[in-house]
Amino acid sequence: MVQNFHHRKVLMTMQLLSQQTASPHFEVHSLSGLDDLMVRRLHRLGIRSGSRLTVVRQYPFHGPIIIQVDQQRIALRYAVFQVLIGGR
Repeated sequence: MVQNFHHRKVLMTMQLLSQQTASPHFEVHSLSGLDDLMVRRLHRLGIRSGSRLTVVRQYPFHGPIIIQVDQQRIALRYAVFQVLIGGR
């Protein structure tokens, strides 16, 4: 019973962390640092330098980032998101 309670508490904490974002609006700084295939995929989805992104959901432990661009939601790997916003 105690173990089950602890498991639920951890899941609730993870869910709350996954919904937190400091600033949900970003602008794409650059696509340099990404391979050509990824750049083509992002272009097809309407993501270019200067595009405005809204973070809808961010999962913990460097999990995927769900963004919204032009009325569509897209999941990105954490590393790709960091490159887009100039974090790496």
